[in-house]
Amino acid sequence: MVKSKTFLCRLIAIDTLIAFDGVITSAADLQLRLISLIEQFNKALLVENHDETESEALCQFLCCYFDQRLTDNERGDLLHWQRYSLEPHFYGYSESRQDTALSSRLKPLLSSGNEVMFSYAWKLLKLLRQTEGQSETLVALRTAYRERHFSHRRVSQPTKQTEFFNTQHECAGTAKIMVLIIGPFARKWFRQFDLFSNDEGQIVWALADHAHTVMDRIAHIKMHHPEMAVQTYFPLLADGFENSSIMIEQMMAWLHAFKSVQLSEPLPCFLGLYTRLSQQRDAHNPDKAIWTGQLAPAANCDIKLESRLIDLIGELEANDSGDDLYAIQRHALVSTLVTWLAEQRIMSMLQNLFDSTSLKLAGVTLADYGMGFTRHGAWSIWLAEKCAILPGLSAAITLPPLPEIILPLSKSPRPESITSRVTPVNVPYSPSKSGWPKSALPLGLIAFLTVGVACYVKLKTDPAFHLLSQIALPESMLQKDQPRDPPTFFTPANIPLFHQGSSRLMPDSEKVLMEVAAKMKEAPSQTYLIIGHTDSSGTSVINNALSVERANVIRNWLAEKSGLPVSHFIVTGAGNSRPIASNDSPEGRALNRRVEIIPLHIQSQ
Repeated sequence: MVKSKTFLCRLIAIDTLIAFDGVITSAADLQLRLISLIEQFNKALLVENHDETESEALCQFLCCYFDQRLTDNERGDLLHWQRYSLEPHFYGYSESRQDTALSSRLKPLLSSGNEVMFSYAWKLLKLLRQTEGQSETLVALRTAYRERHFSHRRVSQPTKQTEFFNTQHECAGTAKIMVLIIGPFARKWFRQFDLFSNDEGQIVWALADHAHTVMDRIAHIKMHHPEMAVQTYFPLLADGFENSSIMIEQMMAWLHAFKSVQLSEPLPCFLGLYTRLSQQRDAHNPDKAIWTGQLAPAANCDIKLESRLIDLIGELEANDSGDDLYAIQRHALVSTLVTWLAEQRIMSMLQNLFDSTSLKLAGVTLADYGMGFTRHGAWSIWLAEKCAILPGLSAAITLPPLPEIILPLSKSPRPESITSRVTPVNVPYSPSKSGWPKSALPLGLIAFLTVGVACYVKLKTDPAFHLLSQIALPESMLQKDQPRDPPTFFTPANIPLFHQGSSRLMPDSEKVLMEVAAKMKEAPSQTYLIIGHTDSSGTSVINNALSVERANVIRNWLAEKSGLPVSHFIVTGAGNSRPIASNDSPEGRALNRRVEIIPLHIQSQ
């Protein structure tokens, strides 16, 4: 039996698509969808033994809400929703009811002794802000019933503790995990993250767009970095393909490819689902994704996809208490997304992939990202069929981001700071004597030395210091008359390398890079870290992606000219966070569009 909250969730999903500037393909079809859902919602309420009068009042409110929502829509004049109004269809036309504010109709339901009715009315009160704004009536109702809402608010279940993989080296600052990005969307949407490292350097992301590439990467890691754990990440863009059949066909190809290779042990795999799920966006970084479902290197890699998705819906439902419009939208659309995955047999196809190959599901995460849908693909077409609304498209394509993977903390505790063991000394002040006490100078000197020692100990125990202490330049790259403190990196000469907003090399830049390639030939076993930079033009997300792309261009160019394998280069991007010149002038911005090439020599432990 389908519960009433399921039908309410589907109605809210339609309301969310309207909020996304959705295109109504047919007003008549949308009317039929809404009539069917409201009727089923009413029947479910009666089956659950809710009061018939209150159930009818709730359904009538939903009719009035959608009528007002669609009439006030920017396309309302073109839609002519008055011809398809829901309230006259169910209850006939009444002029007296037309003049009644919607918020006033919720007051009897908020006063209901039925907690389910109250929770539904409280959630609809939040949605009503989209049509009425912060009206006095709305504010008064929320103020009057807020205490009741918080007194009956659900208590979320404690989060399960995650068991982590044991790694051979627990030293912070060294790479612990190599995450291979796999699947049919890897090459097209995530190539900018090939050999990408996070700021701490503990996770290295690499592209593996074929099963044999995965095998080659794993073999290389076992030979050269046996201390690193290997995970895979399977991103799935809901609108990445034109329809669900093509998406399943591509997944089937990956299933057969992995069946053809043999791995000595199971390979943990994270699944990431990408689409727009709410209107929530960071004002300072609108391209930032909102994630649901944490990823961690778990010891249990036999998770069933359906049960994990149900857990994520439960997590979203726990956050959907009616206080946050975005949480309401996200819960409704994720529930609809899971229905799409099940109906189109995408969920069973993915489960078959994890059951029939060495890939084992270790976690699932949901990315709510973008200012609109990137295209009308498989997910959008299904929404149009089920809801008679095509989601609004984004004005620009937002590249899907990578999720955060939570790593286990180092087992060796950090040494206690000296400053935490120093007992403060109280120096008595005598008002009868002018100037400083005689003991002030030695005490000040002691305090100064104490702080200095503490800072030195803190620096020595810092993970970043441990990593930097392992980096050394090969002798072949150091001049004989080097200074006392030689630099640990070199940068091409201060000439512009790239045009603004581009990763194409400028003509004069290759002359400088040829000198770098010549030096690299002298140390064929050397490994390098290449950091790309941008100027301040564009958003932070665009700059971060562009800086990684520039680092990739330099890596490919140097690998070709020096003859060193691509595996000897690790790329990352710093965006516009580390300028070397002012971005106020064209010359300064040109200098900031650069790369840094750091020779890495890891000393033996």
